[in-house]
Amino acid sequence: MKKGVGNNFKTVLIILFALAILTPLGLLTQNPTFGEWTQEEIKKMLGFVPEGLKKYAEVYKFDLFDDYSVKFIHNQYIGYILSALIGMAVIFAIFFLLKHLMTERK
Repeated sequence: MKKGVGNNFKTVLIILFALAILTPLGLLTQNPTFGEWTQEEIKKMLGFVPEGLKKYAEVYKFDLFDDYSVKFIHNQYIGYILSALIGMAVIFAIFFLLKHLMTERK
């Protein structure tokens, strides 16, 4: 690893961890989370529901954590933080694997 890269990586990890801790702040508002609207909420905002959304709304269902909750943890805030941390870990793992595969070919 190059000199200084370790410090940059630590800084990025600290920032990402802080963002994960702050994710439950969205629970304080009465508005829905950006991009996670129901068909009814979209209809209220736009006046209609796009045909593609109607068609594929039930097809695309992938909830690793249903409503960001974990069944054995009965705290919504912890569920949000855990979801954020797991999401970041998955993204890091994907990029680590891609980096490994790409450098192996050289």
